[in-house]
Amino acid sequence: MSARRELRAALEEIAALRRQLAAERSARTDAENRLAIGGEQFTAACDRVLELTTQVCQLEKQLAATQRQLDAALGMDHPDIARGTDWQSRRTDLPTVPQPITPAPRRPLPRRTSGESAARRLLAAAETDLDDLMSRPA
Repeated sequence: MSARRELRAALEEIAALRRQLAAERSARTDAENRLAIGGEQFTAACDRVLELTTQVCQLEKQLAATQRQLDAALGMDHPDIARGTDWQSRRTDLPTVPQPITPAPRRPLPRRTSGESAARRLLAAAETDLDDLMSRPA
């Protein structure tokens, strides 16, 4: 009897594994289908971006050609106009711009006297007390 139980348990385990394998295959197929759909959507989106970019480039070319036609119709492409683009800088009726005032050169500071240098050395010394210095006769 125990052999039959073991055989039955093994058959049930095999059936469970087959069900699990079928579920895994189904999940894999589903994932592959979703990936294919996502890939198709991505490819379609890339194609749409390329198409729109091409249209934008064509519209920019048309705009430039139309602007050139408008300039020609209004006479804006005349060489005298091209030469006169910097006319503001050649105007004679404008007041002249005053030049900035430059400061006078500075004179060098007077050199320290030996007394000042000695006082600075005394103040820099850590053991010197300021009250002691002030109480010394001049």
